[in-house]
Amino acid sequence: MELRDTPEEAAFRDELREFIAQNLPGASPGRSARRFDDTDLDWSRKLGAAGYAGLTWPKEYGGAGAPYAHQAIYLEELARAEAPSHLGVIGLGMAGPTIITWGTPEQKERYLAKILSAEHIWCQGFSEPDAGSDLAAARTRIEDKGDHFLVNGQKVWSSFAHNRRLLHSRRPR
Repeated sequence: MELRDTPEEAAFRDELREFIAQNLPGASPGRSARRFDDTDLDWSRKLGAAGYAGLTWPKEYGGAGAPYAHQAIYLEELARAEAPSHLGVIGLGMAGPTIITWGTPEQKERYLAKILSAEHIWCQGFSEPDAGSDLAAARTRIEDKGDHFLVNGQKVWSSFAHNRRLLHSRRPR
């Protein structure tokens, strides 16, 4: 197995390193993993505008249609530079691909570009008290009421939902 970059991968790596060197906010390297401020939103928007968000998404949906090797290089180079990732990891990795595969044309039009540009940051929530993310310990119950289902339980955890304040205060005009 050859682990060195192909010429195409090496060119992509060089291009990406140059982008990071020219665009990474100065305060980013060395910061903790808990980021989520205006600088990170600006950085995410730059990643989207430059085509680095959604690298493996099909071109017809705003992605680059790049091979997964480019995604691996992207992640390696962000780590090397201690650069924050795109704030929209849930949208890029879960919501977007689901919409691409199963969404209506209207949903694709409405959501995909905004995920890439960091105008929309998606979150996920599916955990319960004392269950963590272990579905076997879930306490939510569903009752069949004949013409509808009644779901009882409580969700207490979500990822990235705390970014709502940041996004609403910085909406593009």
